[in-house]
Amino acid sequence: MATHRAGRGGAKAGSHQETEAPPAPYDVILSEHASDVYRNLHRAMIEAEKRGENNSSHHTIFHMIEETIKVFIPRNPIDPKYGLKGALSKFFRIKKSRHRVCWAANSNTRMVCILFISETLRKDGDKNDPYALFERMLKSGQYDHLLKKIGVDAKVFREGPPEVAWN
Repeated sequence: MATHRAGRGGAKAGSHQETEAPPAPYDVILSEHASDVYRNLHRAMIEAEKRGENNSSHHTIFHMIEETIKVFIPRNPIDPKYGLKGALSKFFRIKKSRHRVCWAANSNTRMVCILFISETLRKDGDKNDPYALFERMLKSGQYDHLLKKIGVDAKVFREGPPEVAWN
């Protein structure tokens, strides 16, 4: 007969555990850039199928990116493990193979905007490094309308934090 050992992860006597339903996934929108890259990955997969390549790397990459956009990111887009650092600290990313998917999220509006899907290899310091490209795109203001749509202030990113005045 099984016995209950107090203090070992079981429910306390007389209490009942309620299981909470997981929160509803966030709504996701894609920037024009992210949408173009996504369509190109899909097109490459379809072309591989036409050549009779049904298990090509094009399939693998497309399905990884698709699952990232449709499943992983909407479930928990503000998970700190996806957070970027430094100048990009208000944004998130997930790495899939050589691709990086970068996004912004707002927990109040429960919206996510996939801003950038990299197509270049990661090489720190290179002008075509995915994070350098992403930062330039953010600073150019091309994502401002999307960030505003989900309730994220892009102005703070471009202007940086306010200077501290020392008397």
